[in-house]
Amino acid sequence: MIEIKRITSVDELYKNGGAPTGQIPVDAVVDYVKRVKSHSAEDVATYLGQKRVWLSGVLQMLVGVPLQEFIIQWRVLQALDLLDDPELSVAEVAKACGFRNEKNLVDTLRRRVGITPNAYRTGSVPHNGNYSFNKDPHARRKLFENVEKLKSRRQESAPEGE
Repeated sequence: MIEIKRITSVDELYKNGGAPTGQIPVDAVVDYVKRVKSHSAEDVATYLGQKRVWLSGVLQMLVGVPLQEFIIQWRVLQALDLLDDPELSVAEVAKACGFRNEKNLVDTLRRRVGITPNAYRTGSVPHNGNYSFNKDPHARRKLFENVEKLKSRRQESAPEGE
């Protein structure tokens, strides 16, 4: 019998830089979303030569979220990382992460993490963000924990006097 190791979250994969997990479908999806900026669940499945429903079910089993949710969470985590670079505009971050436009990024962050890009950049991340649109409490908690970690890392690396 083949042992299937479940990966705990998209956050775990993202923090490891998308390093291979040994789970071929997961590694293939991670490789694709790292390389291709504009993608949908259907695009990923087609590129990998699989049916979207099958691939979504495999990711649900291995990572705990279906394909579309995986893509959204990956984009959000990537956007939060890129927002730490003050040289990039919010529109540039949106484009780099595969969002349709700046408004789509702002709306997604507001729904998923409870903040706007500008609020994140200024460090005014609320401790009790509005998560009413996100129905998955595990994903919501992981995203918020990542925001807090990124915020503290940014504060630790800031030169004194800022």
